[in-house]
Amino acid sequence: MGRLYKSACYCTNLRRSAVAVSNYYSNALKEVGLNASQYYLLINLSRLRQANITQWANHVGLERSTMVRNIRILQERGWIAQTHLGHGKQFALTDAGEVVLKEAIPIWEQTQAEMERFLGQADAEAVLRVGEKLQGLEG
Repeated sequence: MGRLYKSACYCTNLRRSAVAVSNYYSNALKEVGLNASQYYLLINLSRLRQANITQWANHVGLERSTMVRNIRILQERGWIAQTHLGHGKQFALTDAGEVVLKEAIPIWEQTQAEMERFLGQADAEAVLRVGEKLQGLEG
């Protein structure tokens, strides 16, 4: 990302930090062909087993229009498919999606451990605590 950018603005710091962390995870996951966003969507669809766009978007906290764009990419890569169960367009992982996720999980776990070592346990816990608090912010 370049050199450290100092700012007293919470928004600027959080956005730049989010980009740096996302890039770090994406760089680790690229060996299995995923980026951090795709991993996040696939792991959550795996937990849901199947979901329509609205359910999935609500679960992961994304706008429906953002989900539609991401779903298209996941379908093109063969990682998810539309199912015929339930009402509306339901999606589930394909066999290829299950395989890539199985390959990605240990990479994510290793990256998560590296992040905790980098931050130290106290700061890692603080990131989770503050992140959870900020997710409740309404604007």
